[in-house]
Amino acid sequence: MRSDADAKKQIIEIANDLFAMGHLTPTGGNLSARAADDDKIWITPSQLYKGSLTLECLLCIREDGSIVEGEGKPSVEYQMHWGSYRVRPDATGAVHTHSPAATAFGITNQKFPPINTDAIFLADTQIVPWFMPGSSELAEAVSEALKASRGAILQCHGLMAVGKTMRDAATRAMMIEETAKLYLYCKQFGGEVAVIPPEWVERLAGFAAFL
Repeated sequence: MRSDADAKKQIIEIANDLFAMGHLTPTGGNLSARAADDDKIWITPSQLYKGSLTLECLLCIREDGSIVEGEGKPSVEYQMHWGSYRVRPDATGAVHTHSPAATAFGITNQKFPPINTDAIFLADTQIVPWFMPGSSELAEAVSEALKASRGAILQCHGLMAVGKTMRDAATRAMMIEETAKLYLYCKQFGGEVAVIPPEWVERLAGFAAFL
């Protein structure tokens, strides 16, 4: 059974983790969690420094963006968060980060080759073309991408990930960023990139749904 207190606590804990790792910029990125009632979510505020969020900063909103609890303005990306929950009804947490390597990975239209097991598990990651941040067009495009994968890279913007828990969503975002970094390092070293053999790719892909 979800509680509002747990949802808020998880948002703050994970926001702190993501900020410390460089996935959130001072005012860029946002997180949300389902509230105790299914018709509401808790979400981070707009344009507030992400390195010092507190429980009191968070807002509880309905799908139309109207505020149920809290003061200030909810994240401009609230439509993208609500769209994510609509297409992933089992999700209770969503994170939108401005992870630099993953963002560059999307800008250059890369795909994850099977350089390690995480790359295999992330092979279904979708690339979403650029739409104006905070727009209904972006929310719709991201929602469509999340039907195919629990993570999507937003070109010239960042990434969006959902999970059965807030920690699951954050873990997927971290995996996408770290795998993009690893591929970048491979390209920088040059030479021939070794990959996992196809028969093992096929076998390992079956475990992707568990992550």
